[in-house]
Amino acid sequence: MNISMVRAALGPESPDKVTGSGIYVWVDAGVPEQPVLYIGKSGTVARRTSNESTWTEQFRDARRRGNTLWYSAGCGLSPVLAAAVDPQVFMWALGKDDAAATETALIRLAAMTGGTPPAQGGGWDWGRGDQAVNPNPVHLLLNRWFEDDHMVRRTAESST
Repeated sequence: MNISMVRAALGPESPDKVTGSGIYVWVDAGVPEQPVLYIGKSGTVARRTSNESTWTEQFRDARRRGNTLWYSAGCGLSPVLAAAVDPQVFMWALGKDDAAATETALIRLAAMTGGTPPAQGGGWDWGRGDQAVNPNPVHLLLNRWFEDDHMVRRTAESST
């Protein structure tokens, strides 16, 4: 899915930052057709996207300090935005219920057209990296996969 498909569905993005409720779409503006990286909703869109930019910088810093991909990724979006040539965000002001329905509809449209954004579904609570003993079974698996010389860690670390 690219930004032109989103605009076809929703019309032009808001000309100003959306400080209230709405949806947002991260794209990589540095590559042809500007592919969508993530579709999200928030009650405070501008604040949320600002936080996501900050988290991406924190991810980059953690990687520069030598932390693993799993430890560094406070959320699934951070490594995707960090790898983008030119990540940019577009916003649409919508009421809370409309934002939720629109987000789901866009995600399903992306899936139907074979272009599910790379960070979609990669969310988990920010700060996960600081909770290495989290009893969440998914986190336990990922913790194990990123231990020492595990094949997943070797493969993932070499690709980022």
